[in-house]
Amino acid sequence: MVMPVRANGSWAASPPSFSPAIVVRSSPTRRSRIAVPRRVLLALVCAAIGAGCGPTEGQAPRSQATAGSHADSAAEADASLLFPSRGKAIVVDIRSFELVALEDGAPVLRSRVIVGRPATPTPELLSSMRSVRFNPAWTPTPQMMRDEGARYVPPGPNNPLGQILFELDNDLLIFLHDTNDKALFNRTQRALSHGCIRVEQARPLAAWVLGLSLADIEGRVARRDTYSVPLPAPIPVYLSHTRLPAALDN
Repeated sequence: MVMPVRANGSWAASPPSFSPAIVVRSSPTRRSRIAVPRRVLLALVCAAIGAGCGPTEGQAPRSQATAGSHADSAAEADASLLFPSRGKAIVVDIRSFELVALEDGAPVLRSRVIVGRPATPTPELLSSMRSVRFNPAWTPTPQMMRDEGARYVPPGPNNPLGQILFELDNDLLIFLHDTNDKALFNRTQRALSHGCIRVEQARPLAAWVLGLSLADIEGRVARRDTYSVPLPAPIPVYLSHTRLPAALDN
C-alpha cells in the first residue's frame, strides 16, 4: 500500500497520467529525457519498495532519476511521489535541506542536510540504500581535480565524506554521507555540495538503517579500517523538490 503525494504537499486522490521527464544517464556527460507513462513509473516505484504492485524478483531498478531542473516546473507541478506506508523509507526534501526517516509511514528521525549547490544541484532521484560504508576514502572526480585542485583523501576524521557513507544504488554517483565540516549545518542556506547529500545525524541514521545501537556504530567507526555492512533489507530513498506532506512536516 502506498500514499500518493502531490508536489505542492497535498495528498493526491489520483496521480497524473504521466510522470515528469526521467533523466537517463548514458555517460557522465550525456543525458536524455523521455516521458514515462504513469503506470510504468508506478511499477518501477513499487518494485523498488516491494509494495506488492507487481513481481519484483528481489530486484530494485538501478536508477530512476527525475529531471532536477526547475525549468521543468510545469511537469513537476503535477508530479506525484509515492511514500510507502509500511517498512522503512528515507525522504530528502532538497528545498528544505531536511532528511526524514520513515517507519510504517511515521517519522522516526530527522536531520539537517547539505545538498548540491546551484552549479552542481542534487538531482531528483528514486534509489535504494543497500549498505553502509565505514571509514570511506574520498576520490574526487577528474573535473574536481582539474577545476578545484582536489586530491585523494584517505579514511579518517578529516575526510570530506566523514566516517560514514550510505551507499545508494544509482549510476549518478549520488550518495548520502557524513562530513568533516559539521559547522556548515548551522547555515540557513545549505546548497553547498557537489550534488551528494551530507547528513548531520549520520550516526543515528546508520544505527537506524542497520538496526544497531549508537554504541555499535561508534565501535565500527573506531575500527578505522574501511568496510561495508549490508542492510538487512534495501531501503527506498527519495530525493525530491516536493515539499513534505503536512503529516510528515511537523
